[in-house]
Amino acid sequence: MNAPFDQTAVTQGPLRQVQPELETLLDAAIDGVMIVDHKGRVRLMSHAAELMFDRQETDVLGHNISLLLPDFETLLHRHVISFELSINPLRRSRSLGQHHETIGLRSDGVRFEVELGVGTIRGIEPARYVVFVRDISERKLRDRALQRSEAALHTAQALANIGNYVIYYDGVTEDYASPQLIRMFDWIAADEDRRLGKLTNRMLAAVHPADRTLVMNAFSDLDSEAVTIDISYRIINTKSEISYIHHLAQVIRNVHGRAIQHVGTLHDITERKLADYELQQMQNRITHSGRVSILGEMATGIAHEVNQPLTAIATYAKACLRLMGNNDCTTEEINATLEQIAQQALRAGEVIRRMRSFVRYHEANTEPIECEHILKELVQLAQTDAHYHAVQLVIEPSTETLMVQADPVQIQQVLLNLVRNSIDAMQETVDPNRVIVLRTCVNDAGEVEFMVADRGHGIRAEIAQELFNPFYTTKLSGTGLGLSISQSIIRAHGGKLWHDANPGGGARFFFSLPRVGNALTSTSNKRY
Repeated sequence: MNAPFDQTAVTQGPLRQVQPELETLLDAAIDGVMIVDHKGRVRLMSHAAELMFDRQETDVLGHNISLLLPDFETLLHRHVISFELSINPLRRSRSLGQHHETIGLRSDGVRFEVELGVGTIRGIEPARYVVFVRDISERKLRDRALQRSEAALHTAQALANIGNYVIYYDGVTEDYASPQLIRMFDWIAADEDRRLGKLTNRMLAAVHPADRTLVMNAFSDLDSEAVTIDISYRIINTKSEISYIHHLAQVIRNVHGRAIQHVGTLHDITERKLADYELQQMQNRITHSGRVSILGEMATGIAHEVNQPLTAIATYAKACLRLMGNNDCTTEEINATLEQIAQQALRAGEVIRRMRSFVRYHEANTEPIECEHILKELVQLAQTDAHYHAVQLVIEPSTETLMVQADPVQIQQVLLNLVRNSIDAMQETVDPNRVIVLRTCVNDAGEVEFMVADRGHGIRAEIAQELFNPFYTTKLSGTGLGLSISQSIIRAHGGKLWHDANPGGGARFFFSLPRVGNALTSTSNKRY
């Protein structure tokens, strides 16, 4: 048990005989200051310490400092400091010079975090100590909140495959790369301390050689002008794996317009790129299936068209044999017959060539195409089926040359599907009206508008809303994919597909595509 404490020794002793300037200095200090004796009893308490612990000095003097700092004595013993025993002054001085974090206790029992600095008062025996106390509870709360925010940010970046960086232009501050960015580039573990130095050079070194010029030009423009980076490119990490990156960045400048920081975000979009590629491949396969399906519906007409030249070939071949068996035939007669055989063979071969070209599987590849030219090719492709069903195909000529950027085979597929639907819609239409009109023009939006119009039974209101849904069909043998595939193709080309009633009876289908080349006067008000 501690010996009785002499209050008079405090109020009239040497500690209260200090100069008024020193006492004023202690009370003016922002941090709390206390003096404790060799038994840990408080001998002096500054005004800031009173406010910090919510206690008056008179209530604390003579009491052990554990009343305010419960772990103080343990903390000192941990650093080989004893209140009761004399120790090596050098060792004591070195130990007490450290700063430590511990817990403070207010008068209402509330615990809060503090930082301590303890020093020995020289020339006094037994030893006395000066204790500097700083309330760090609010700072600790902010630090923990910041740590939670950083942890949440790092988790979010990891989940979204996003990394960020900061490049400093002062030549002193180390560049910063987030943990996710380091993982993205698969840099070695030693780099995770973020002392990355020339970060720009390290990032550029990882860019795919085919994309390096693009990135270097973007960085150069970013440094020289008030622009931002918004580019996509490929990188190769240390494992030689290729990733697709979407890069956003900007330069931060001071009030004088001088660049001080380059801040950027990199988003790994590899999975999205692969998914887009798989989706495109699937779309191509579905589109190809649609073309095969259309030719399946046209099979009867195609067979009829091919059968005609084959029959003619057989007939001319028999005639040629008869002529050759007749001693009175001339060379000119035989040559004329063989010429007819050759022409009919070419005719059959051309039909087959068009069919094979149409159904051949190919990757989507856009190119500038002339709209009226593709209509003429369509008529050649669809003429067989139209002729078989006694339907006339009419191209309404445009007054201008219209060009679009598109895949010609896919646009041909859309047109052929619409023509096939129009042919089916006119099965009960009387002969003079069995006409399908094809037209291109420039609409009011400046786009090229294609039209396929028929005089069939039209589209009933109850089925109009379902018309473009997959697998919805009004045909007994239909797949319900034709219009759905057509709509997907047109959307992929940046256009739209729609229909309305034909003023003369029947239906009209339209689709629009962005025009390439000079804009000309609109003719979209022309009616069929």
